[in-house]
Amino acid sequence: MASLLEKIDTLIDESSDPRVRNWFLLGSPFPTLIIIALYLVTVMWILPAYMKDRKPFKLTKIIRIYNIFQIISCIVIIYKVFTAGWYQGEYSYTCAPIDYSDNPNAVKMVSAFYLVYFLKMVELIETVFFVLRKKFNQVSGLHLYHHASTFFLTYIGCKFIGGGMASMPIMVNSFIHVLMYTYYYLSSLGPGWQKALAPWKPKLTMAQMIQFVLLIMHALTALQPGCKVPRQFLLIYLPNVIVIFKMFADFYKKTYAKKSPVTEFAKNGVKKNGVQHSHKKSKTT
Repeated sequence: MASLLEKIDTLIDESSDPRVRNWFLLGSPFPTLIIIALYLVTVMWILPAYMKDRKPFKLTKIIRIYNIFQIISCIVIIYKVFTAGWYQGEYSYTCAPIDYSDNPNAVKMVSAFYLVYFLKMVELIETVFFVLRKKFNQVSGLHLYHHASTFFLTYIGCKFIGGGMASMPIMVNSFIHVLMYTYYYLSSLGPGWQKALAPWKPKLTMAQMIQFVLLIMHALTALQPGCKVPRQFLLIYLPNVIVIFKMFADFYKKTYAKKSPVTEFAKNGVKKNGVQHSHKKSKTT
């Protein structure tokens, strides 16, 4: 078993970006996978058992600070990525090969990817907040899959494709996160803010879904002839984005999509004068 793991490590190391081989946590995928495993065990079993007979924590101030941290971090990442090639016109909105050189902009770009990797690791704490506040309904399959898979994808991005086309999703996602964490921060200020922001909540989910569509379309441009990018990573990236989009779409439909009166009548009948009247024929004996 140990020999197999060593072979996997060697294979990954030989095909990875040589600039990041000695960077903390990037030498092997196993530390990242261990962190994900510990995260899932903690939020699915350890913390729920700990909170079983305890009152929920409020954590309002901590969460506000966390939201501000996320907003600032995402803005910094957008700035770093944009000034590491996009501003200078070195990047295209379609196919953009990866620069593995020690060019200052290329190194700046991969360092931005490294920041994203750590930021996605920090985001795992959001589930801890949910459990400590006993918001168990928010610890959904979508939430767990999204956080775990995104963290692992950022490892792959930083380890193998730290630049080029992969920089576009980082900017788009970071922008969506600025909107998202701004919404969360303002919502934490009280019921008045929550009421004022309520109409924007479904729009925020819609913006996330639009993001996924744009990222899928952008990734498919790598398939055009002559595009010199590592296409094998599309086999990991594209299915994941499609799955997350489907999960977000299901969530949106379940939570926000309005049901038409015709649909409600077909399913439940019509309530008139406090009495339930069904359109279905009654059974005869």
